[in-house]
Amino acid sequence: MGSAETMDAATGASRPPVRVHHEKYGASEWALEEVQLDVHDEVRLWGLNPRLQSYLPVTGINSETELEAALEMTKGYDALRKSIDDLGQMEPIYVWRPNETSKFLVLEGATRVCVLRTLDKKYTSGIKEGTFRRVKAKVLPPNFGELEQAILLARIHVRGSGVRAWDRYIQAKFIHEKVVGVNGQPPVMNQAQMAQYMEKSLAWVNRLKSAYEFALQFKEHVDVERLGSEPIDRFTARNFSVLEEISKARIIGSKLREYDNPAYDDLREDVFGMVQNGVFKEYRDARFLKEFYDDPEAWEQLKSGEEHVANRLAREVESKGSSPKAKIAGLTQTLKRAIDRGDSEFDEEDIAELGRAIDLIEEKVHDGVSTYRVSIKKATQMLNRVSRADVRDLPQDELDEFTDAYEYFIGMVKTHGGRGAT
Repeated sequence: MGSAETMDAATGASRPPVRVHHEKYGASEWALEEVQLDVHDEVRLWGLNPRLQSYLPVTGINSETELEAALEMTKGYDALRKSIDDLGQMEPIYVWRPNETSKFLVLEGATRVCVLRTLDKKYTSGIKEGTFRRVKAKVLPPNFGELEQAILLARIHVRGSGVRAWDRYIQAKFIHEKVVGVNGQPPVMNQAQMAQYMEKSLAWVNRLKSAYEFALQFKEHVDVERLGSEPIDRFTARNFSVLEEISKARIIGSKLREYDNPAYDDLREDVFGMVQNGVFKEYRDARFLKEFYDDPEAWEQLKSGEEHVANRLAREVESKGSSPKAKIAGLTQTLKRAIDRGDSEFDEEDIAELGRAIDLIEEKVHDGVSTYRVSIKKATQMLNRVSRADVRDLPQDELDEFTDAYEYFIGMVKTHGGRGAT
């Protein structure tokens, strides 16, 4: 990141230094100048923004006003609006234009632009008047091509996390379109390149691509008249986690994905009907699809279309399984085999869920002892096993965070007494 002081041609006075961001996309490093742009007059929203595809009305969009209305429905909009109102814009957006006579197209950061426009219209007087008129933006050069744009968006919205991450359906749709092509256009990159650019495994990319292809089949079977005013993309996005789980279900999933085999057309029709009828309350229910299929009575109940019936049936299947203690004993090997096969994806929620399970067991094992004291003991044992290599590899920001927490803890001990007070 660099800056350079410039001179005003008219007055000869010096201008504030221009901030330049050096970022690598594809095989090249790009120098992106940061500018301030008028949110109403100098930028335009992107109608093909992947985030918006499941929020657009059935009739499509005809104006920026309609695009803004769709953005206001997206995940995290209200939280971002409050943050910008309180603190201002924190991160620049990314804009691109083919020539100097065009408006800047917002490739990344449309929600921030929408929020700034709304707040600028809100504060027409007072201390905040004009505060939200301009948006900080990194300008992508005219030769920043489709490949580089795809890498930029994938790193922020597919590899990323939090409110900026697209939902899983949009991620899968984006991956499929970039590695397969869309509307007769050739692919932008292959699956191996997509995995490399996103720092994900090839199996992860293949899994989402396959799940989206399954969702495309589902869209062809949906009774759109039953959806009313809900766009089919939004309906599919709402059910995508269930569809993905079904597509990889033991034995049944592979049969359902044989799209050219007429022997499984009726099975696929039955399953897609179950999804549209809402028999699966959550995606975990679909993990028992093989057990449901092997039980004629359960399968008929699913075909009946009773809402959330799969959830009840799933609980029944679980109750017939082994004891919790036996499941825990086999969990490590089950996870290891899944990771070795590359057919399972884990995230922070999985870690949190395992942590909650451990907390429950510790409460039982250490009956009457606070989990806080148990955690202190575990942390002490871990620190006593630290090696020199561990210390050398520790990032400074993590060390600073730990030091701050430790000093706070010691301060509490000294202030409020206890055996460790001095």
